[in-house]
Amino acid sequence: MRAACWFVLLSALAAPGRASAQSPITLMPEGSREGLVGVAYGEAWSRRGSNTRQAYVFPMFYMQWSSGAFIEGLSAGWKLSDEPHFQYGPILAVSSRAQGARGSQPTAGGFVQWRVLHDVEFLALTGVGARDGDVKAELALNWINTLDGDHTLVLQAATVKDEARSNRLGARWHWRLGRRHSLMTSVSGIRLAGSSAHAPGVERRSSVAWSAGLLYSF
Repeated sequence: MRAACWFVLLSALAAPGRASAQSPITLMPEGSREGLVGVAYGEAWSRRGSNTRQAYVFPMFYMQWSSGAFIEGLSAGWKLSDEPHFQYGPILAVSSRAQGARGSQPTAGGFVQWRVLHDVEFLALTGVGARDGDVKAELALNWINTLDGDHTLVLQAATVKDEARSNRLGARWHWRLGRRHSLMTSVSGIRLAGSSAHAPGVERRSSVAWSAGLLYSF
């Protein structure tokens, strides 16, 4: 999953009812925590701009505490605002492998999450790679449609700058199978932008990525 997916998970899986003693940051009961763990299977580019595709299996993990601290995969951060509809704070992540670099690298930065309307959310993340010093950034707009108590559909438009520049249109569907189990499926159309689309070795500017995963909440 991308670095911003924990925002989508939080929006899609958050329960509407809360206990009376709430944290002003997360609206969770004071001293509580919420978590998700699961596994997903998907298919995407074997590398950015490649004409070949690759199947993969990856673990999914998310944990949030009422204080505002959270962990999602290889990212960790802290929500600092007392306004639930406008959140911001620091984030530390392990970014994806950069072209020409030897492996992944720590990236420190920050995020903003603004619920513009009850079903429209603006997301912004930025950070600087510890090894290459490059700025990584992502801007996304989500439309969150709760179809009923068990089904949530999230549509997203995003632009990303990391080892390459790209634009993305995607959809994510969450289906609550029971009190603790749920199914998450997603599909995204990705297109390289700017100079990244004309970089040496680019065989294909556009691709479609999809994944499906089973989650357990605790």
